[in-house]
Amino acid sequence: MSTAVTLINVFTANPGKQQDLVRALAEGTRNFFSRQPGSLASSVIVGGDGCKVVNISQWRSAEDIAAFRSAPRFAEYVKTIMALGTGESLMGHTSYSHTAGVEN
Repeated sequence: MSTAVTLINVFTANPGKQQDLVRALAEGTRNFFSRQPGSLASSVIVGGDGCKVVNISQWRSAEDIAAFRSAPRFAEYVKTIMALGTGESLMGHTSYSHTAGVEN
């Protein structure tokens, strides 16, 4: 099992707002939380249905996620995201992965 913590956020964009949500998540990642202590990696995945967007990030620890979420900029960031859709989060550890023929 990995010691890194994976944070998965699944969003449903408001009608016609999927690309705006994608841009806001990418900008937030690039300019804010990828620069926070403990941030390891992040991806924004665009659903083919025109409304779903998934943001997957890996962090060194749950404490690093809590610290980033308590940063003053986080509340404003969340307001921007929630104006574009709704979402839910899941935090956990990777118990199995497969990359180019290698199992972990």
